[in-house]
Amino acid sequence: MIKELQEYRHWCWNCFRDSMCKHVFTWHVKNADYDENCPTLARYKFDAYAGQGKMGDLARAMIEGEIKWSDKLLEVMYQDPLCGACDYCCGRVAEMQPAQVMQAMRAQAIKDGMSPPAGFKTFLDDLREYLNPYKKHDAQRTNWIKGLPAELADAIPETKVGSRTKTLLYVGCFPLREPAAEKMAQDAATALIKAGVDVGILGEKERCCGNPSLRMGDLDSFKAFAKENIKMFNEMGVKKLVTICPFCYSTFKRDYPDVGDKMNFEVVHILEMVDDLIKEGKLKLTRPLNMTVTYHDPCHLGRLSGYGISGTDDFSGKYQEPRSIINSLPGVNLVEMYRTKDDSWCCGAGSWLRNGYIDLAQWTADKRIEEAETTGAEALVTYCPHCEENLGEAIQRRGNGMKMYDLMDLVLQALE
Repeated sequence: MIKELQEYRHWCWNCFRDSMCKHVFTWHVKNADYDENCPTLARYKFDAYAGQGKMGDLARAMIEGEIKWSDKLLEVMYQDPLCGACDYCCGRVAEMQPAQVMQAMRAQAIKDGMSPPAGFKTFLDDLREYLNPYKKHDAQRTNWIKGLPAELADAIPETKVGSRTKTLLYVGCFPLREPAAEKMAQDAATALIKAGVDVGILGEKERCCGNPSLRMGDLDSFKAFAKENIKMFNEMGVKKLVTICPFCYSTFKRDYPDVGDKMNFEVVHILEMVDDLIKEGKLKLTRPLNMTVTYHDPCHLGRLSGYGISGTDDFSGKYQEPRSIINSLPGVNLVEMYRTKDDSWCCGAGSWLRNGYIDLAQWTADKRIEEAETTGAEALVTYCPHCEENLGEAIQRRGNGMKMYDLMDLVLQALE
């Protein structure tokens, strides 16, 4: 919910100090060694770093004029992946969501003329100049297509702005990060083409979803991205917007409706489509892979993809689809970690944390790999370029021999 900080005054005053925001939801705890859900609190051990401290103490004091911005206050507010774990637990018990208040605190800081701390300032400056998080030019948005076989590349029409298209594959900015990051887009497009899906892309006319701006607290830039994209998709007659990156998915699905402009299209994630295509027999997975894997739930594909608040086991995240796909892979055995779905431990890359506090991002990832090792799995599977990057580096640091896959890697390997 995109609200002004003052609009959260009731929540801030009504924090019960019950510490529910700090742990896996009580009824779901499977192992006391893995019951923490807040990376910043687990790392720094001060209540100010927990949702309880940030919402019930710091945000409340800011609203009431009891504190002013300082370097330390900015550090506390930005040293957080905003993974939504506190939102889930506090939402179920008290119907309040601390991470939403933290997001509003960041927006208030920008509104008050403050600069984000650490590397975030440079990140935000570059984002405003290049209009994407990787300092690349729009002409480079089609580079990933060059890695496809000619017959596949020819099967993906570059849809022109102003033309009509029903299904649009929104690739996102992540292929701009580095050549290795292009593979995720290539795999997604390959799967859709092999299944006979008629889908178009925008190519160099695609624009950032605005997630980095939103997460940094630059609401004006985020709203500009959102309004431009909604207008473009509506004018193109898009009926189904298929996203790849979970950051893009959660932004379109949860945050765009808050902008207020009518969206004449449905937002779906590609794993939803792939799961349906497998069940319909349009993607035939017959090649045995013979491995035991564990799955990491990306926060933006799970908790952060909706505004669930209480009364259900899951918010509205995409939890079943990836597991259904994994269970469809011949010879693949899925073993779960202690913290899964809405209780999942963040990979550490949320809220673009690597750009500001990479030590915290890496520490968080190390903790997740430590948990993955307890399952005995030989491979870790996820579906998020940011999770894959951060967790993949953690695997290398630990030197445990575990393999890292994004889920579409395995789907394509198993295709007949």
